[in-house]
Amino acid sequence: MVPLDVRPMMKPQLFCYTCAGGTGAFFDTIEKDLPEMQLVKPDYPGHGSRRKEPFCRNFTELADDLFARFRKEYAGGPYALFGYSMGSITAAEILRRILADEDLPNPACVFLAAHEPHTKAELTGYTPEELDDWVKDRTVRFGGVPDRLLENQSFWRIYLPLYRADYTLIGTYDFKALDLSTDIPLTVFYSETDTPLKDMQMWTRYFTGPCEFIHYPGTHFFIQNHHTEMAKKIAVNIRAGKAL
Repeated sequence: MVPLDVRPMMKPQLFCYTCAGGTGAFFDTIEKDLPEMQLVKPDYPGHGSRRKEPFCRNFTELADDLFARFRKEYAGGPYALFGYSMGSITAAEILRRILADEDLPNPACVFLAAHEPHTKAELTGYTPEELDDWVKDRTVRFGGVPDRLLENQSFWRIYLPLYRADYTLIGTYDFKALDLSTDIPLTVFYSETDTPLKDMQMWTRYFTGPCEFIHYPGTHFFIQNHHTEMAKKIAVNIRAGKAL
């Protein structure tokens, strides 16, 4: 841990957990909007800088891996968690581990986006060939693939295994088993056409303190067009959370 007399000099840390098929680079754009913070953007096993590692088989493996990295990368000052899409599950699981660790302080606040706390059982039961077609269609509909890459076989050869592995994790995750209850302030970003408010409000089952829901127009990846507004809200809420 960093000595207490050093902590006021430190930038707040924002631990960012990415979407299915993504890497830490997903947050590069919003990072430029947050110069007063240190963004920590770990890659999942099998992704990006960790592409030679095997994929995780379930969220327990993934969260254990990323929690161990959190402990190494946490600098000892104020911090927050930010999960986008699949990363919302990841952030919730890491938060559960933080709350169970008596040596770690709580985050100032938590930010979740583009994923409701609902078990996605519809992602299971496919043959490998059916799953690949389904993953392609879902990823394209979400706006996650630029038009120029839709028919690019090299792109799909690299990224389809990532999407397939991540969607498998999402489909087998059971929100009923999420043992999480906290009054840490929560901010939820969503698009009504992607994850309706009534579904996103189910996060209050796990976050019993102040909860704020902020709508942005657009597709699943509304962050692409609204990262500046989101960054302003993140900065304001972390400052407010530090003062609690």
